[in-house]
Amino acid sequence: MIAILFWSLCLSACAYALMLGGWEGRWTTITIILASLATLIANHWLRTYWFDLFWVDTNIAVLAIDLMTFAAMYVIAARSGRWWPIWVAAFQLNSVVAHLATVISPAFTALVYQGYEGLWAIPGQLVMVFGIYRDRRWKSSYDLA
Repeated sequence: MIAILFWSLCLSACAYALMLGGWEGRWTTITIILASLATLIANHWLRTYWFDLFWVDTNIAVLAIDLMTFAAMYVIAARSGRWWPIWVAAFQLNSVVAHLATVISPAFTALVYQGYEGLWAIPGQLVMVFGIYRDRRWKSSYDLA
């Protein structure tokens, strides 16, 4: 059920960003979709071939994906004049910190680790949609051209 809710939100938020979000929305959408699919594939591969390592210790494959996703979000935020890419990058940074917490304290249970790591994707997507909406509303109200 959680996966259905996540993918419903992900696809609808990304469709909105793709259509109305400008270049920031398009690049953020590409980054989110690629990261989500890569995480899905990495988790399936780890579950199939290395079940012993699946969310028990630090999930290195998903950590690498999250680091690359954060780097992409950081570049988008650095080049953008909008505020919402900064927030999306900050939520992605929280996902990276969740991995680092398991490196520092391996006593995290697998359920807490997986939940905390994936928790930050939803607010990031909601901020993206809200930010694009606010930017479009502001532009239509104050644009002189």
